[in-house]
Amino acid sequence: MIIKTPLVIVGVLVLAGAFFWIIYTGPVWNRGQGESKPPSIVSPLSKGVPYSDTAGVVSPGIEYDFVTSTSTPEKEQPRVVTPKLDRPIIIPSSFSLEEANSARKEIEAFIASLKTNPTNAALWGQLGMARKGIEDYEGAKEAYEYALELIPTESVFADNLGVIYGDYLKNYPKAEAYYRLAVTLDPKTPYRYLRLYEFYSYLLKDSAKTRAVLEEGLRAIPGEPSFMALLEAL
Repeated sequence: MIIKTPLVIVGVLVLAGAFFWIIYTGPVWNRGQGESKPPSIVSPLSKGVPYSDTAGVVSPGIEYDFVTSTSTPEKEQPRVVTPKLDRPIIIPSSFSLEEANSARKEIEAFIASLKTNPTNAALWGQLGMARKGIEDYEGAKEAYEYALELIPTESVFADNLGVIYGDYLKNYPKAEAYYRLAVTLDPKTPYRYLRLYEFYSYLLKDSAKTRAVLEEGLRAIPGEPSFMALLEAL
């Protein structure tokens, strides 16, 4: 026993040393690979869209995913200048006194609300509709464009701008661009394609584009009866 005890002690010391060496250096297969990095921070954003919280609001029905972000981005400023809220309210002479008073009160109410909620896209959209109602198409255009700037995913604003530019301001390139944007944002709604169909058919009188947009609609919404009927009538 006198001889064996030192050997046992030495063995225990060797095993203890090996144990602490493994803890300190880590497993053999991890040596030389450096420290493990923590997972990247992610932000809840729409697929493939760079981080931006300009709008502050999202449209219902939009599917969101995650994209990688390594830092907190700065808030971007809207690219469209905020329309002035002191734009004159000029009522057409064709309006009755009752219609004129009602239209003026409606617009004044939207303006008052926007002074306290200047980034409310829905209010800008309502102001645009009210401005259009009194035939102030420039004022309607400004309001709709700012609403779309605040919520770039809202197809209704894009569609309304197509109407303003096409039917009233007669700027056909811009009208087409906004109608196209509405289709891109909302490709499963037949009405978006029918807007373009009417634009190509009645304003541009372009038979090739008229047919093409109906065929495009059928590819996006197979079997849509309105598209099929219009194609047969061409």
